[in-house]
Amino acid sequence: MTEALRPLRPLQVSIDSHNSQSSQTKSGPIPTSTSTSTSTLDPLKKRAVCSQCRIRKVRCDGRPNLCQNCDRLGFECSFQQLPGKSPGQYVVKLPERRRRMQACIPCHSKKTRCLGELPSCSSCLRRNRVCSYPKARRQNSAADGLIGVEFDDKCAQYASEEDIGMVDAAERLAPDAEMATALIVDYFDHLYPLPSFAFLHKPTVLLRCRDQTMNGTLKLAICAITSLQLQRTSLCHDLWVQQAEQSILQQVGRASIFHLQALLLVIRYRIESGDFPTAFMLAALAARTALALRLNYERPELSEVAQEARRRLFWAVYLLDDFFCVGLREFELCPEETIHLQLPCDEDQFGVGRYVNTGLLRPGPSDSGTILGLRGAFLRLTSVRRAVMRFNRRVGLGEELSSTIGGSIRRFEEELRSLTANLRLLEQYSVSNLTSCRWQAQFVMLHMSWHQCHCDLYRLGLDGYSEAAPSPMLMAIHPRERIAMQFKCFEHAESIIRIVSDFSTHGNGDCLLERDAAVCAFESARLVMFSSRIPGAPSSLDLAINKARLSLNLITKFFPYSASTQPLRKDLERLIASYSVRLALQTQETFSEPDTPSTRPSTKVSQYASSRQRLSVQSLLLQSDFVDDSNEIAGPTQGAAIQATSDGMQSNPRTAHLPGSDSEVAVPRNQTWGMSGMMGQVNPLSGQAHQPGPCLDAGQEDAGLIFNPWMGFAGTEDMYGVSGPPPDEEF
Repeated sequence: MTEALRPLRPLQVSIDSHNSQSSQTKSGPIPTSTSTSTSTLDPLKKRAVCSQCRIRKVRCDGRPNLCQNCDRLGFECSFQQLPGKSPGQYVVKLPERRRRMQACIPCHSKKTRCLGELPSCSSCLRRNRVCSYPKARRQNSAADGLIGVEFDDKCAQYASEEDIGMVDAAERLAPDAEMATALIVDYFDHLYPLPSFAFLHKPTVLLRCRDQTMNGTLKLAICAITSLQLQRTSLCHDLWVQQAEQSILQQVGRASIFHLQALLLVIRYRIESGDFPTAFMLAALAARTALALRLNYERPELSEVAQEARRRLFWAVYLLDDFFCVGLREFELCPEETIHLQLPCDEDQFGVGRYVNTGLLRPGPSDSGTILGLRGAFLRLTSVRRAVMRFNRRVGLGEELSSTIGGSIRRFEEELRSLTANLRLLEQYSVSNLTSCRWQAQFVMLHMSWHQCHCDLYRLGLDGYSEAAPSPMLMAIHPRERIAMQFKCFEHAESIIRIVSDFSTHGNGDCLLERDAAVCAFESARLVMFSSRIPGAPSSLDLAINKARLSLNLITKFFPYSASTQPLRKDLERLIASYSVRLALQTQETFSEPDTPSTRPSTKVSQYASSRQRLSVQSLLLQSDFVDDSNEIAGPTQGAAIQATSDGMQSNPRTAHLPGSDSEVAVPRNQTWGMSGMMGQVNPLSGQAHQPGPCLDAGQEDAGLIFNPWMGFAGTEDMYGVSGPPPDEEF
């Protein structure tokens, strides 16, 4: 079937009456139908468009008094004229917004489709996540008919409606000089006191920012992390960090100090916004960049400011390990044996560029005459805490001899006593020193971490606690020593609660804290509530619950928007509620923590890795939920065979193939792997059988060592995972 083609443009028909009459005189009468159509609809005549349709960029039918679109949607049409008003006096009124023009922040960061529904988009509702949109306030300009968009804190301004779609989003929303200077000043006021952010030299950065000579990528990263932490310019900071990250990745082959500084800030942004997989991968890039620049070695030929800035930058990379897994050497970014730097100096010396001998990470004979300071003491304490975690892990896996446990504990105690002895008088903990300290965040975090290190060490002897040593190891410790370890652990947990109370009462409520402070508050609350059910405990259950609420208030106040601390807050709320129920029912017969409310979703990784790592739900690495897709390497045939083998193993008692041998070891389904299943079973990793001993863990006979969220390992305790068989998936 053939159809007549429609002409590309309408016929040129004039509406002038004189030309029409002359045409009729020359060519005779024109048919009535054609005359009627040309008199009612002129293709060349510009159709009137109401203001609402013009703003919304939709077709307007130009119907007098009220167009069809405004009539259908219930908008006030600009064709409607109120009585007593001339046509030129109409003021444009923006129509009601039914859908956001931009995607929500979570969908934008995940690069998923967002339909822009209000108040929450359907994508966030399906994924059970908090939906938030960039904040923007639109206002009219009646003088010239332009539509202005004013963002929070003067983020950006648009000159006209036509320019919106013609300028790149990142360049359009880039902070101007005034805004960038204000955000950089806020960075040094609020974030710089924290250990992970103290690698920038304030006078140099501010001078370059005012002179417009500052590295653009670093400036975007500073503005992004400051806006996120202080909850400012919520429309812009996500675009800033994306632009900074893309700039770094585009020049990944050219290592630069400025790009490494920006990369550290981008990683912290990804952690605080919940993008843990990206942060984990970028952390490895930061470590490689630091080693490529040889930042782990001194450069005495540089100026004092440059040397100290290099040191602080590398120590910031060193602290990244605390956000993912502590105690696993396979995940360490900067092994301590490769570090040949002295510790950072105090802020006053760094500001004026004065050299101070602070000593190395591991104390030695050359430490005489050194000035440690708060930052150096915090790094040394971090090293000791990591060593304690590795020791705890060896005890839990049965790799530490029972005869050496006591000596190792005494050695750690001596290191911690030596660390506090090197602190100056004003750096020792007291309420007066807290209130007079200029760097209260450093002061509080140092002393909380010192007490938490003791808790990590002594909780091995807590009978019934989910992170206690296995029962055979406990039996090897003298009962008097176990009791001493228990009360020392509770004493240091009470000290952390006291620091939290003092800081809430006398401290600066406007300063920020690192995630480690939330972890210390969380762990101390758990220990205090657990200790209330033991005879001779320093706090009764009702008093312990009130102290735990102090820790919860600290986490809620100082980490309201941090994605990395949300699991801590939720678990602590649930624990307090569970203990409150026990207090009401007076059921304090057992010495075990509340049962787990739900099972932890398994991840498709190697079971041997799972049995040794035991990542907790608070671990940012576990929350990244990486999937090992090795079953796709060999194609569908081999993958089907592997799946069939996996199904056959699931239908029978579980078997484990011992590396380096042709035998298999049967593992019953009711027995947990790794640390929790050592007693009376064969360890699939070592092949050694553990003899069952007397059970000291009431209600948790097979409860082995489970690590805290600062370390990132899990076990049978309620917020660290689930007791039971390992994941069914082989990959």
